[in-house]
Amino acid sequence: MDVNTRAAIDSEGFGGHTPLFSTVVSYAYYVQSKYAAPQLKDDPFARLLLDAGADPNARASLRKRIHENDWLHEYVDVTLLEWGQRFYAQELVSKPAMRLIAERIIQR
Repeated sequence: MDVNTRAAIDSEGFGGHTPLFSTVVSYAYYVQSKYAAPQLKDDPFARLLLDAGADPNARASLRKRIHENDWLHEYVDVTLLEWGQRFYAQELVSKPAMRLIAERIIQR
């Protein structure tokens, strides 16, 4: 499996994200951060992907709406860290994944 495989890009230019993007904005992280004890200090899925060679500098254009009546938020040509920093629902952003990605960028 290629951990840098990109999602299809639609006719409007959105898509192209790698699996690592789904560790940055994550319902799983939200649930664990809200209900798990003790709180997670690491993101095992992000670590797994990064250890397998996922590119911490990947870029993509994404659109996201959490609830049906929300605005459709667009993030054009963003890095993984920009995706997390700009995402409108910060409670869904995995701080452990962001930290791991930032560490890998610094190591390069």
